[in-house]
Amino acid sequence: MEFDVEAITQTKAEAQALLDKLAKANPITAADAQAISDTIVVVNVVLTHLNQEAWASTTASMQAAAADMKKPLKDLGNLKDQLAGVASRVKTFANVAREVDSLIGGCKSVFGI
Repeated sequence: MEFDVEAITQTKAEAQALLDKLAKANPITAADAQAISDTIVVVNVVLTHLNQEAWASTTASMQAAAADMKKPLKDLGNLKDQLAGVASRVKTFANVAREVDSLIGGCKSVFGI
């Protein structure tokens, strides 16, 4: 199996960008914080493997790395599902905040405040 060095480079950049976003995340609950923390750990595992530059030129090493990546990728998929739930809750809170703002505006209008 041959590995595309350009794809490795692009994937490393995507992983780093994800780490940067996760580092700036502001979780609402302990569960959300744990999901973000777990995702950071898994993304760091992915980056560790991708940063092994020697693997890019050695097919056997890349195949070994591919085998090592199965569990982290499965974990990352599970964490993605958890983070999607976080995103859904955040979106719900944003919608509630807009509705509260609308209610405040309506009350101010009705009561002349």
